[in-house]
Amino acid sequence: MIVPAGHRVLIKAEDVDEKTRGGLYLSPTTMERRKNERVIGTIVSIGMNAWKAFDGGEPWAKEGDKIFYARYGGSTIKDPDTQEEFILLNDEDVLAVVK
Repeated sequence: MIVPAGHRVLIKAEDVDEKTRGGLYLSPTTMERRKNERVIGTIVSIGMNAWKAFDGGEPWAKEGDKIFYARYGGSTIKDPDTQEEFILLNDEDVLAVVK
């Protein structure tokens, strides 16, 4: 289990389709590029100091919310137990909540 430290937010990015709408498989290079272009995901966990320095400390989002995040913000990390990929962002890289 990964617990974000301080002002960080852990998200699970949406999966990238390995096929086009027409059913063609994408090359590994194209898949990697699409992974890097993801900008939407779901909040898994929130650090204890997230959003404390902004707007009186009211959280902008909560666990389970689907969000848009900065394209090149954060770091991609793998859970050492499950090998599942997550993105660890600074709280300011959360741009919007999808309602």
